Amino acid sequence: MVPAMAVITILMVIMKTASPIPANGWRIIALALCIPALGLFHAALVSALLSLGFIDAADGISFNNPNISEAQGKKLRELALENSTSAEDRLKLLHTSLSHWQEGIESRPLWPYYQLGALDIEVLLAKYSKPENRVSYQQKAQARISHIIELAPNERGLDHSLLILSFIAWDWLEQENKSWLIERLKIVKRSTLKEVFFYAKQANNQQDICAHLSWNAVKKLCSAP
Repeated sequence: MVPAMAVITILMVIMKTASPIPANGWRIIALALCIPALGLFHAALVSALLSLGFIDAADGISFNNPNISEAQGKKLRELALENSTSAEDRLKLLHTSLSHWQEGIESRPLWPYYQLGALDIEVLLAKYSKPENRVSYQQKAQARISHIIELAPNERGLDHSLLILSFIAWDWLEQENKSWLIERLKIVKRSTLKEVFFYAKQANNQQDICAHLSWNAVKKLCSAP
């Protein structure tokens, strides 16, 4: 909307200050107004299709749109985790989901949330892959966490998912990353802390939390049963 309004405003100023416009000039003005309007209509249509769940339709009228890559990645993840999905199909869906996240990353390499989506899939692939393939995905997840920390160390919107995934993958991480994540854990809101505690305990990776956070914060997590 902003680009279109800027174009319209500029054209209005020109029309007020310029001499009479010839016929072909009006054609140029009409074209200049139509191009941003069509762009805005297309963006609105794609957004509407995505919000309604018509991802394939949105994909069909777009090219290299990272929002569609994100939607495809999320949709395939959901399908992979359905109880009726076979082990073989689950891996195929997760691999395809990861490829969509990678497409989004290629389009917007500095946007950390696509990296986070890819990390989620790599953690799942490490969980569901055959033992001989797990180490590869563990290494990829470790590298992804390191990259996310380096890419967006001050992006607080990442805290919830990044910390949960990191404590699921805790044994795979470098000590430098572990230290950063523990410090981050000290400043997140209480609701995030509770969820991280839950997943850390599920993965039996709560030991470093118990060792480094205040007792008042961790006594329920770290008290003997």
